[in-house]
Order: sequence, then C-alpha cells, then structure tokens
Amino acid sequence: MFSNSPGKVVVIAGTTGVGKSQLSIHLAKKFNGEVINSDSMQVYKGLPIITNKHPIGEREGIPHHVINHVDWSEEYYLHRFENECINAIEDIHRRGKLAIIVGGTHYYLQVLFNKHLKSAKRDITKEERELLNSGNGQLIYDTLKVYDPEIATKFHPNDTRRVQRMLEIYYESGKKPSETYAEQEISLRYNTLFLWLYSDLSTLERRLDDRVDKMLETGAMQEIMELYDYFRNHRYTTEQCENGVWQVIGFKEFLPWLTDEAKNIKVEESVERMKIRTRQYAKKQVKWIRKMLIPDVNGDVYVLDASDLSQWHENVLIRSSDITRQFFEDKPVQDTYVPERLKGILNMRNPKDKSQRDWKQYMCSICRDQHNKELIAIGETNWQIHLKSRRHRSNLTKGARKAAYEKWKVMKNMDDDARER
Repeated sequence: MFSNSPGKVVVIAGTTGVGKSQLSIHLAKKFNGEVINSDSMQVYKGLPIITNKHPIGEREGIPHHVINHVDWSEEYYLHRFENECINAIEDIHRRGKLAIIVGGTHYYLQVLFNKHLKSAKRDITKEERELLNSGNGQLIYDTLKVYDPEIATKFHPNDTRRVQRMLEIYYESGKKPSETYAEQEISLRYNTLFLWLYSDLSTLERRLDDRVDKMLETGAMQEIMELYDYFRNHRYTTEQCENGVWQVIGFKEFLPWLTDEAKNIKVEESVERMKIRTRQYAKKQVKWIRKMLIPDVNGDVYVLDASDLSQWHENVLIRSSDITRQFFEDKPVQDTYVPERLKGILNMRNPKDKSQRDWKQYMCSICRDQHNKELIAIGETNWQIHLKSRRHRSNLTKGARKAAYEKWKVMKNMDDDARER
C-alpha cells in the first residue's frame, strides 16, 4: 500500500462503456487512492442505471467524490465542477492519498489546466461575465464574430464552450484571440498522469448495444418513467432536453414513445435510438480526446488497449499499474505512449504544433443541423467524412428528385398554358 502521493493526480479518460470505473477501483486500491467523478450526468441524484454510476457494491470501499449530489431542478455548470473538483483534490492530497479522476465528460478536464496569456491581463467586467455565462451560444458566437471574425470562422457556432473561451481570451487580454491563441502558455495545476482506456469502436459498439439491453433489463425503464413523471409535472418542454439531467442518454430517446397518445411509436424504436445515440457519443468522446486533450498535454497520454477483454488483465491492469507505479515513485516511465497496434489512432502531425490544426470552416447548403441551419464542418477531414456520409448522399438524392419534379411541373404548366391558348 502506498501511503503518500504529494500533489499527484491520475486521469482515466475514455469512451462510455470501456471500463474506466473498473480501472479506477483497481488503481485506487493499489495506490491508496480515491475517485473523483467527472461525468456531468452522474452528479445528479439517483438514476444509478441510466447514468451508469458504478454500483456501490462494486466500489470495494473506495470513496467517490463529486457524484450523486445535484437536484434534478438544477443545471450543473463547468465552474461548479471546477470548484468541487479542486476542493476534492486538495482534500484527498491533505490526507496523503492519490486523486483519481474518471468520467466521460472530458471537457471537464480543462479545470486541471492553467492557460496563461503572455499579454497583459485585465479584469472581466460584470456585463462581460454575464454574457459569457448566459448559456446563449448564438449570442456568444455572434459577439466573437464582432471582435474577431477570423477566429470565429475556425469554430462551429454550436461549439459554445470553445467559442466562449475565445471570447474570454479577448475580454482578458484586449487582443484578438487569433493573435494571442498561438502565444497561450498551458501548464498543469498538478503533477498529472493521463491514461486513455481505448477500445476499437467496432468491438465497443457491440458492448454498448449489449449494455443498453442490460440496463433496460435491470430497471432503466423505471428510472426513465420516474424522470418523465417529474418532467411532465413541472411542465417542461422538449427544449429543456438540451440542459441539465434531461440530456442523459435514454430520456430524450424515449420521450416520443412516452408522449405518443396514439401509440404509433413502438418501444423498440426508442431502444434503437438509445443505442444509436450511445454509439455516437462514444465516437464524439474519441474525437475530443484526440483533438483537445492530447494537444494540450503535448501528446503525453498513455493509451491502454481494452479492445480484447480476454487480454484485460495484461493489457490494462498490469500495464496501468506499472505506469502508475513509476509515476507515483517519480521515476521516468519506462513504457511507450501507444501500443504498436494502436499507433494509428493518434493520427496527428505533431501534437505540440497547434498551427498544424486544420481550422477551415465548410458549410453544406444541402444538409441541416439540429437547429435547422446549414450544416457546418470544421476541417477538411470532417468535411470529407460528411460528403461521404449516408445522410449527405440521401439529401443529394432528395434534392435531385425535387429539382426534377420542379422542372417537370414548370414544363407541365407551360404545356397546359399552350393548350389553353
């Protein structure tokens, strides 16, 4: 048992359903640690199944922090997590233990970074702070466009958190983020080890589908009904599903079935939507780790291969223990960052060279986003993925059919007019 871990933090990143909680318990037991939750849904009270809280009986006595404490009526913001997370880390360190942060809301991890601007810093005014915290993504984006249209084109309008950060940089420095961003210095608040628990998506998706089935078999439907009763009694609308506990995967997907008085929607359709959204969320998490976390830590992330569960003990438990032990003892880690088989997942030129990021903004005039606006893709890679997507091809086909129909209608009207004359 290790009894001291001055200032050290271990972060376990990875997709939903990959085994982060199991790994956190293993490392906490081995290195005298306690777990800090960084999942935005697990902070809410109750709902252990649908929010995927690690069962208390399987935590083996390991204390968990920042979890199961927020009322459903509240919206949980990043600044609240920052306060609670930092307080938990300091408390754990004061007691000579290792802080282990685990959860799927990876943008919460930015609270571990100090991002300094080389230029002079000014105090943000009350009005500026209110705008930044307004939750009005379109207003924040439009304001950034006024002050720095160049940097605004590098972000998706719906990417509110990063857009918000760019506007905050402008307010703090008085300079355009496009001029100061490259000069920004990034440092860590604590001596931190980053572990990325990774599974091939083809394998993971089967596990995720099975997990949804198991959740429904073990009581998820009762939790969904409990949420729906609260939702209905408080006269919430579907727009509320973009905020707070209502974002949990499973509620919005079942809402059409719950509210369909004619029962034209089958429950199986909602189950399938829940599975699809879970798989989509996993892909989004991988993208965030690759594009945001790895560059911020200069690529210093140790990837653990969780694709083959029969190799879990060797590839995950033993390897993570060896890496963590060396980190814990302030020794140089004698291990590669990425197993040979997985080197392609990073797919980056140089994580330290942020100027190499592909920032170009592409707009599709054929497809619409969730707000019924022209769909925007950031970067050539994402644009090409969109162009090859089934959704885009389908919309192209619909567009061609509509154009052909409109042309036929015009020609028919012309023929009808000619006959009438």
